[in-house]
Amino acid sequence: MEINLYALGSEADPYPTYAWLRREAPVYREEELGTWVLSRYEDVYAALRDHATYSSANGITPARGGGMTGSLPLITEDPPTHTALRQIVNTAFTPRRVLELTPDIDQVAADLLDAIDTDDVEIVEALTVPLPVIVISRMLGIAEGEHERFKRWSDAVAGTLDAGPASTPLEEMEIERRNAVVEMLTYLAQVIAKRHAEPTDDLISLLVQAEIEGERMTDAQLVGFCVLLLIAGNETTTNLIGNVLNILLDRPELWARLREDRSLVEGVLEETLRFDSPVQMLWRTVTRPVSLHGVDIPQGDMVMLGFASANRDATEFPDPDTFNPERDWGSHVAFGYGIHYCLGSPLARVEANVALNAMLDRYPTIERGEAEAVRVSSSVLRGFASLPVRVGSG
Repeated sequence: MEINLYALGSEADPYPTYAWLRREAPVYREEELGTWVLSRYEDVYAALRDHATYSSANGITPARGGGMTGSLPLITEDPPTHTALRQIVNTAFTPRRVLELTPDIDQVAADLLDAIDTDDVEIVEALTVPLPVIVISRMLGIAEGEHERFKRWSDAVAGTLDAGPASTPLEEMEIERRNAVVEMLTYLAQVIAKRHAEPTDDLISLLVQAEIEGERMTDAQLVGFCVLLLIAGNETTTNLIGNVLNILLDRPELWARLREDRSLVEGVLEETLRFDSPVQMLWRTVTRPVSLHGVDIPQGDMVMLGFASANRDATEFPDPDTFNPERDWGSHVAFGYGIHYCLGSPLARVEANVALNAMLDRYPTIERGEAEAVRVSSSVLRGFASLPVRVGSG
């Protein structure tokens, strides 16, 4: 069986392929990209713990034509630089700090849902995109009135980290993304210049004044950090909210239970992270030869870590293809593990919790709209570009 990871990422249901990999080829050589694929939970978990062997420093996704791409501060750094950079922003994303933001997030969600004036809703446009973009914009201290532009920038950068399905014309993607990225970098450089002159209490000001081994970051480093936070602050959350709503659209009885018992919301969100992971996979480069399941991986080769596949491994999660919010989901790797565990996971969880509760408050029922849902075209990210729904008015 030959597998193209980029094509796989756009499939409606990639999970049977992951199951085949776990069963038949736990260390699979993917020739299209020239990478090795780890699909079993124990192997993915072990690799995430061993950042010295499975390094992020060369990038986190493969580029078409060979090599790695996806260079951003923090996520493509190894210690000691990674440790210093993470310490700078850790305080802004602690569970306690994020909980303090919850009233503001509640208000954003309420305003977005109040603006809906029909029972037929394209929920990605109405809620799942603007909510996290507005929240991270406020945290960064940049104007929030143009969330469509911020989302376009974020998608453009995320696209450079993921070349996308091989059928997409590369030249068209590159031109569109390049223009959006240049526009974003220019805007962020202007904001950073203002914070140098007049710092406030936002995240950009924190970064401007931070020091690494006694030295301030360069403007280029600051721009890179802002790009990272903009992406990390909305892409995963948008996809998580879309995925959980998609799951609940097919489970009206669970929607009814959630309306009666909100203690189940956390389990539904965590099970969604496991069952349909917003980040399906990321890559590492091995810094030494690795032998696994009788297969030798040479030093310097790229290795794909299958988060989504690991989260469907029956050795860790019994009956893994059944959506069960009351299972023990505590060991899922949807947000990674180890030193590169997702910095924004507390924020993503709170935003998704707020969004789901806000919809449960308003809508007794929810079902699929007439138009077809459209998945995000990506091998790395799994979510929805469009998710039409019909909501029942209370």
